[in-house]
Amino acid sequence: MARVRIVTDSAARFSTPDFLHRHPITVAPMTLRCGAMTLTDDPYAELAAAQSLFDACEPAPIAEPPTVDAFTEVYTQLQKDASHIVSIHTSSLMTGTYENARQASLNFLGRCNIQVIDSQAVSLGLGLLVRAAAEAAARDASADDIVRIVRGMIPRLYTVFFLEDMAYLERNRLVSRSQAILGNMLGVIPFLTIEDGRIVAMEKVRSRTRALEKLLEFVTEFSTVEHLALLHSQSPLNEETRQVVERLQSLHPGTPVSVLTYGPSLATFVGPNALGIVVLETEEEGL
Repeated sequence: MARVRIVTDSAARFSTPDFLHRHPITVAPMTLRCGAMTLTDDPYAELAAAQSLFDACEPAPIAEPPTVDAFTEVYTQLQKDASHIVSIHTSSLMTGTYENARQASLNFLGRCNIQVIDSQAVSLGLGLLVRAAAEAAARDASADDIVRIVRGMIPRLYTVFFLEDMAYLERNRLVSRSQAILGNMLGVIPFLTIEDGRIVAMEKVRSRTRALEKLLEFVTEFSTVEHLALLHSQSPLNEETRQVVERLQSLHPGTPVSVLTYGPSLATFVGPNALGIVVLETEEEGL
């Protein structure tokens, strides 16, 4: 039998562009839909590829999870040479991906040990968990050990971001339609976090400069960090994001700082012009 196999979904993003070429990870694709228009997502999809969907939809296309049948097909193929599968997915409070994977796994009881994990994260946060699982599998770690590693990381992952269109808060049922319209008229910029797998509004600011300061203030709350990442919407970096990266590097010298664009799936929740930071706290501080 082969080693433990790792499965994730296409909302995951990875800090190195060749990651999926170096590790045998199976990715179940999500689908972005706007009426009859669809786009198949993947971990390297650029927002520009989905621009027509965002232009056509108000406020955004819908990110549809892989179906139960799609996961059943994935697990059926993998069980041919693997007795254990660890399937790590986008927060169950953001999409139905985790639940569909869990339902599919029930079809393999007694035939293949499939452990499905709710990452309580998305994008690079999910990608960092998948990376840790893949690296452990490459070391021939058992499925139980891999699950323990991933579950131990989840409480150490933090994501904060701000966006400039409050319609996305309305879409996530964080504000009413009237609040979203008024907020946009007043130029309010929401500052958000992912807490226990749910997008939560932390506070609102009145300028982009203050929003950037809030991102950096959040990072200063950590004395030791294992990994930092800036999530932005478009390449290449502009002067503003370049300055943020430099500040991150100065706040935590020696800590890896990844800079990458977030994908279409996350954009359905935060819009195509958000800016965010992902923090992986060191294990010692997270205990």
